[in-house]
Amino acid sequence: MGFNGDIVVLRAEAPLADLAPFVGGNGHPVYGEWSYAGNWRAVHVRHFEDPYAFQGPWMTDLAARTGSPVLVCGVFESDVAHVQGLSGTDFWEGWLDPGTAASRLAQDRWNKARQRGDFARYRDEAAAWLEQDRPRVAAAAVRWAAAAGCEATPEPILDLLSRKRDPFVEDLFFDLLDHLGLVPTPGG
Repeated sequence: MGFNGDIVVLRAEAPLADLAPFVGGNGHPVYGEWSYAGNWRAVHVRHFEDPYAFQGPWMTDLAARTGSPVLVCGVFESDVAHVQGLSGTDFWEGWLDPGTAASRLAQDRWNKARQRGDFARYRDEAAAWLEQDRPRVAAAAVRWAAAAGCEATPEPILDLLSRKRDPFVEDLFFDLLDHLGLVPTPGG
């Protein structure tokens, strides 16, 4: 069993559990936290109840409470990660480890089709879409970094979006945070 849950990235002095509904307690416990310069933090939240609670309106509410951009990275068994970013009205999303992401997206599509259709074709279509979408995701990530007061360039993010996990996809996410200009604090 790998790493599961969301890694929530925000700038705040207060703990995430004090700022966000659903965080803490038995349903969505906090399993870890990493500190970054400028009061940025990344918080690992596991889900034993509604795993989709940390999307859309939840992110919007958290961004409003903190007055800062927010990132949420949903990690599934250390294999695939879905990243969502929000700064102001700029919402974007992307996937890490495109090969595994294409298989997961194809699996979702195949299940919705009641396991009919050509799984390999679904996977190949998802892989082509992810490749085509990389420049948009990299540009959105650079905008997120600027809104967060950091400096980032698209080239290393483009490269990261094409990489396979080795061995864990959450490592790619922490590499993304580095490329976005977040600086870990000692012991953080």
